Amino acid sequence: MLVHGAGSGPWVFEGWADAFPGLTVVTVDLHDGLDIPCASMHDYARSLIKAATELPTPLFVCGWSMGGLVALMASATLEPAGLILLEPSPPAGVQGFDASQELRQGAFDPQEVYGPFPADIQSRLESQLARDERKRGISVPRISRPCLVVWGDEFAIDRGKSVAELYSAEALSFPGADHWDLVLNADVRDAVRRWITSKLRERRPVP
Repeated sequence: MLVHGAGSGPWVFEGWADAFPGLTVVTVDLHDGLDIPCASMHDYARSLIKAATELPTPLFVCGWSMGGLVALMASATLEPAGLILLEPSPPAGVQGFDASQELRQGAFDPQEVYGPFPADIQSRLESQLARDERKRGISVPRISRPCLVVWGDEFAIDRGKSVAELYSAEALSFPGADHWDLVLNADVRDAVRRWITSKLRERRPVP
């Protein structure tokens, strides 16, 4: 299950299915059925849980950027076989809490806030409430599933090393990669496939 980031959608994972022969690759649209100006991070987590509940097991969940934090929030309910976090939005255990952060309803243009998207990647309005919740701080104190944290150069500490240390996760860096490269670079998806394959082997009973 692939989980997109803020202001984008399932289309950021175009080409990923081809990198996972023999596995079923599914994307979730976190916005589906929601009133975006009122959508919260917990609404997004519920969207992921609803989309993943009927999938066959073992289930691996791979989230990028905001989608990584959504995957963390949903992990206790889904109990996936593994989590892959591609420079996730940092949980409160990394960034701390900011009780002064106002929570506002509304929607914003992600390209005005985050900068231009790649030319071939469509953007869409994103929930201001969900962004404010992330800035205030969302706690996911621990996870009990195998986890891989992947990062490039852009957010190597706060969305990479610090997240891996918080959850005692396996870590993988891609020097020279920016935030978008983590969903667009074929080398990243190949590394994710190898990690999932290794975890599937570990699950097989010893004859």
